[in-house]
Amino acid sequence: MTESRHGSYVPIEFTPEVELQCMKQVEFYFSEFNYPFDKFLKTTAEKNEGWVPITTIASFNRMKKFRPVDEVVKTLRKSTVLEVSADGENVKRRVMLNLEDRKSRNERTLAVMNFPRLDDEKEKVSNEDKLQLQEQMEQFLFGLKGSSATIQQVRLKRDHKKRFNGTVIIEFASDDECKQFFEVYGKEDGLSYEGRKLDVLTKQQYDVQREATRSKNFGGNGQRSRSFAGHRKNMPKAKESKSDDAEDKPVKEQENEEPTDKPTEEPEKPAET
Repeated sequence: MTESRHGSYVPIEFTPEVELQCMKQVEFYFSEFNYPFDKFLKTTAEKNEGWVPITTIASFNRMKKFRPVDEVVKTLRKSTVLEVSADGENVKRRVMLNLEDRKSRNERTLAVMNFPRLDDEKEKVSNEDKLQLQEQMEQFLFGLKGSSATIQQVRLKRDHKKRFNGTVIIEFASDDECKQFFEVYGKEDGLSYEGRKLDVLTKQQYDVQREATRSKNFGGNGQRSRSFAGHRKNMPKAKESKSDDAEDKPVKEQENEEPTDKPTEEPEKPAET
């Protein structure tokens, strides 16, 4: 254990409640709901046999409040999901994830569209802006009382400028809970945000709609069509698609989502062992 660590902030008291919050946050980073989408975390882990420096985890925006880092290490040692290295410098999953196939994940995923593009007017979107918007969307969705479905993951879709594009991808704990939420809020007037009607689509419907928008938005020569009128013009009817293999592009699309917060700058790599 080193005597000093990077990114020190004001120390807080690690009460049982704080310890639980800290542990759950780090367990989430390594969970099936975040890890497969987190390019930075996956790349870091793959370079070191699954281990990630705890100082790297501590530099994530949602972890900065948990100080001192030594207390974070003590807390993570109590986890049944995570394993901390003997020197207290690194953390990894005790059991590697058996990642689900895309079809299984799609069956418990919905898209909520037509949120206001709250950061459109900003010249540059900061990490603080992203975190605030992420928390705002989570607070709204987790606070819905019409369904008892458990939302496991909330991801914000972003455009090529990293601005929120008005679509949120939500993932549920099970297929049944996903269906329950859709039955309640997938109706014509099922869900609204600040007086604005939202569209709730299954993952299949969302993929069909997105492909329709792309076809309308771009001609065969790669030029943008002048008749593009947004997602509502191409909204598909609620019916099953003939193809079930449509999915987000593995790199370019997922890089524009916000499954988790990232460090504001590249952290130091762990020492080679």
